[in-house]
Amino acid sequence: MPRAVLSLLLWTLLATAPALAQPLDGTPKAPAAPSQCPDNMDAYADSDEVLTCTCPAEQMGQGSVWGTDTYTADSATCRAAQHAGVLNRRGGTVAVEMQPGQPRYPGTTRNGVQSVNYGSYRASYRFQGGAQQARGGGPQAAAPAPAQAAAPSQCPDDMSAYADSDEVLTCTCPAAQLGRGSVWGTDTYTADSATCRAALHAGALGRQGGTVTLEMLPGEGRYPGTTRNGVQSQNYGSYRASYRFQGEPRRNQAATPAGPQLCPDNMSSYAESDEAVTCLCPGEATLRGPVWGTDTYTADSATCRAAVHAGMIAQTGGSVSMQMLPGAPRYPGTTRNGVQSQNYGAYNASFRFTGDPRAAKSAAPVQAPVAETLQRTGQVQLYITFRTNSADLDIGAAPVLTQLRDALAADPALRLRLIGHTDATGSAATNLPLSQRRAESVRQWLIASGIAAERLAAEGKGPNEPIADNATESGRSLNRRVQAARL
Repeated sequence: MPRAVLSLLLWTLLATAPALAQPLDGTPKAPAAPSQCPDNMDAYADSDEVLTCTCPAEQMGQGSVWGTDTYTADSATCRAAQHAGVLNRRGGTVAVEMQPGQPRYPGTTRNGVQSVNYGSYRASYRFQGGAQQARGGGPQAAAPAPAQAAAPSQCPDDMSAYADSDEVLTCTCPAAQLGRGSVWGTDTYTADSATCRAALHAGALGRQGGTVTLEMLPGEGRYPGTTRNGVQSQNYGSYRASYRFQGEPRRNQAATPAGPQLCPDNMSSYAESDEAVTCLCPGEATLRGPVWGTDTYTADSATCRAAVHAGMIAQTGGSVSMQMLPGAPRYPGTTRNGVQSQNYGAYNASFRFTGDPRAAKSAAPVQAPVAETLQRTGQVQLYITFRTNSADLDIGAAPVLTQLRDALAADPALRLRLIGHTDATGSAATNLPLSQRRAESVRQWLIASGIAAERLAAEGKGPNEPIADNATESGRSLNRRVQAARL
């Protein structure tokens, strides 16, 4: 073959080589992505790259994660992918978008992964495609997510990441989160209180979970603890940041008219103050808790039981006023008004009751506010009057029954068991069926007032579950009751 022809062939091959390197459809070949995702994305900080990589199953359980949906660049990539819901425990392929740093990264628990709160960090990332990837088993075609959502779709485990701000956040509490974590305070909570459990305590949610709106607040000098909605919150002193839930609590819509609030279980949250407090002791609260001292009581003494000991109210309850005092070196115990108080040494804070002590005459039991007590404790004793030896409702029962109906109407998810109780007067053979009929009378009144029958159950216990001493008239009057307990 002539030299000129060979040269021409060689030149033609060289000229066409780049085209042969392209796919047959003419699409340029994309640069190769890392075959395995890096342990974290710190190497890509200060960039806006989008990387597609693979998470092997063994990487899904390794490393720490900070943030929710948007993660610190040093968060474990594959574990964050599981937290975000783009992968499950078997691993798979993800697309990761680098983003600028954020001032805070709220932690949440979801998909079996607990992420942690963190403050400002220099770089972030988030996953493209959303949680659909975890269900579909592979990458999804989706537009990049916005740089930062207004709030995480799931509420943070606590609100510490938002301390020192005045932000308002709307987020969702899954039912599984309602039983987790500790809570300090009542209505206003320490920022490190478990968000969803506090929402249940506040009455902002039922046990099915749901969406809440929270408002960040400055720190408080004290956070009194209470028990309500089946959640016990704790007392706490000064804390640097707080939050509360916006909107009326669902079960507070049926609140009773303004008046004294229920007394706290004890006065520990008011320790080291000189406040004066007026509150209401329902009859059932006078039966609970220990008391230390006489006239001047340790701050952790049971408030309403101490009021009976001091002679301010009868065992059937009433309104009391107290003055907080400094601690004392000793608290001598005595037995009076049917209550035995104990000796105690030095304690850091005290209280005493104001007004003229009076050995109060036995009277009808003081009814606890129905909606508030159901909210606080999940049950309430109803002091409903019936005709003697009968299950027929007395006209005097109407105010308490109306409170109960309003509480049920305000919370369509509320279901109650109505339990009739009697005192020990008469025979059990008579009292047991009588208590059943009385509970059923209350149930039928509520049904006639518009409450669905399937939300109510009724039973009778007769004299078998007394809450007070049947040897006294005040004790017997406390035992004659219909108990409403949340189902």
